[in-house]
Amino acid sequence: MAIYNGTANSVLELLEGVISFLTEPANFGTGMAWTLVSPASSGEIAAVKEAILKGVGDGEDEIYIGFKLNELSTGQIDIILNGYAGFDPGLTWREQPGGISQSSLPTIPLVKDTFMTYWVSASSSRVILVVELSTQYEAAYLGLMKPIAIENQYPYPLVIGGSATEGVIWTSTGTDHSAFICPGAGAFTSLRIRRPDGSWRQGKNETLGNLCVWPTNVSPVNTLTVFDDVLTLENVIMYPFLLYENDPVGLIGEFDGIHWIGNREDIAAKDSIIYEDKAYKVFNNIHRRDNDSYFAMQWF
Repeated sequence: MAIYNGTANSVLELLEGVISFLTEPANFGTGMAWTLVSPASSGEIAAVKEAILKGVGDGEDEIYIGFKLNELSTGQIDIILNGYAGFDPGLTWREQPGGISQSSLPTIPLVKDTFMTYWVSASSSRVILVVELSTQYEAAYLGLMKPIAIENQYPYPLVIGGSATEGVIWTSTGTDHSAFICPGAGAFTSLRIRRPDGSWRQGKNETLGNLCVWPTNVSPVNTLTVFDDVLTLENVIMYPFLLYENDPVGLIGEFDGIHWIGNREDIAAKDSIIYEDKAYKVFNNIHRRDNDSYFAMQWF
C-alpha cells in the first residue's frame, strides 16, 4: 500500500504527478510498482496526453489501466479512464485489447489551469484517486476489485470507475455526475466492470440496473444508523461497497480499500479517522452532503 497527497496547477501536472507516484519503486517495494508501458517515457506524456500503466497485483499479474486527457471548448479537461486485458504497441489508446466496449467512457471532469489538491491510495492491484475541485470531490477507481469467487471463476475482476462520463460538465448536479460508489442513471454512467466472459457491464443505482452498488442503492441513513444513535468521531459505521448483479442475480465482489461510512454527522470531507486501528480519509460524492454520500478511503 502507498499513499500520496499532492497539488497541481493544471490537469496535465496532476496526471504527471499521479503517474510519477505510481511508477516510483520506493513507494511499493522491489518489483511491485506500476510500470508505464505507453508512452515510452514519462517525458512524452505532455505531448501525447495519454498513458497506459501495468500493475503486477500479487507479483505475477498483468493489470492494465489507461488515462487520457481531453480538452473541451468550455475550458473543461476530462481525464478519460479505461482498462484493458493486454497491451499492443501497434494499437491506439482506445483500441487496446479488451478495452471498455461502451462508446462513452468514465471520466474525471476537471477545469483547465486551476489549482487542485489530490489524494492517491494505491496498491499493486488498484488505484484510488480523489481530486478536490472548488468545493467538490471528483473520484476514480482503476484496477481489481475483491471478487466473491475463486480465481478460476473470476480471473480478471477489473473495475474502472470515475465521477462522470464523456460530455458531462463538471458543474452538473444531476445523476450523470456521481462517483463510482453510486453510479447514476442515463445511457452511460461512471462505473464499468469487466465480467468473466470479457464483456463490460456498467453500474446503475438510480434505475436498479443489471449492476448495482450497495449500500448507496438504498437509504442507509434510514436503515443502518439505528445500530448506534450516538454520533461521534469514534463510532462511525463502515461497510464495504458491495457489487451485485441482477442478471444473473448475485454478489460479485467489493471495492478494495474504500468503504461506505455512516454515523458521520460530525465528520467532514478530508477528515482522517481511525477504524479498527487503521487510518482512513473521508470524502463525499462530488457536491453531495447527505448522510449516505460519504466514503472513507484507505490511508495507511
